[in-house]
Amino acid sequence: MSPPDTSLSREEPDLALELAGVHAYLGESHILQGVSLRVPRHRVTVLLGRNGVGKTTTMRAILGLVRRTGRITFAGADIAGEETHDIVARGIGYVPEDRDVFHGLTVGENLRLAVRRGGQPRHDLVFELFPELKKRTKHLAGTLSGGQQQMLSLARGLLNDNELLLVDEPTKGLAPVVVREVVEVLERAAGQTTVLMVEQNLAVARRLADHIAVMVDGAVVLREPAGRLAEDDGAVRAYLSVGSAVSGASS
Repeated sequence: MSPPDTSLSREEPDLALELAGVHAYLGESHILQGVSLRVPRHRVTVLLGRNGVGKTTTMRAILGLVRRTGRITFAGADIAGEETHDIVARGIGYVPEDRDVFHGLTVGENLRLAVRRGGQPRHDLVFELFPELKKRTKHLAGTLSGGQQQMLSLARGLLNDNELLLVDEPTKGLAPVVVREVVEVLERAAGQTTVLMVEQNLAVARRLADHIAVMVDGAVVLREPAGRLAEDDGAVRAYLSVGSAVSGASS
């Protein structure tokens, strides 16, 4: 059987990011099995898949945080051989799955640490998107709720004028009311940059995505415009083996 066609149609816009035949390893484990993926500029691409199929490893491979081979092209340059700090300096922001805020530092200090050297931090944008954080700049990040910590993690990713934002499971572990708040912020943030996002909540993915890619066993097996996949609910669920989506995110 020939491999699935995950390429862009001719009508789609230019690319911010392209992965071609990317393999990645964690220790001796071969996690990514030749991932190929195209991420259109100024669009939201959501990466779906069951736990353990390589979604987070794909994000980490882009950033050079794991051993990998293959071609990774960002803004026309092959970055597969570069170090993480050089990749980030090109204009890629990262919102990790576990948020990674510094609990012993204040909200303001967390934001200051995220400012890229020589850049112009977008504090006005961040505080417009996250007014609660503006009120809590002197509060220790460890005293924030899980939802507020997620907002802080997103704020750090948006503080710099990144060309690409990698967001890993932003709604994981959050109550439905907080999921709605995060989704609303992500909708607004999506207008500022290209987004590649990992998400388990199918309703959130459909609300935010312009394109959806599905991973199975370390490879992308399906990539379609979100609207087209919405018409074929059975195909997506067959790959994901998911039940009904989390309530409150599909409005």
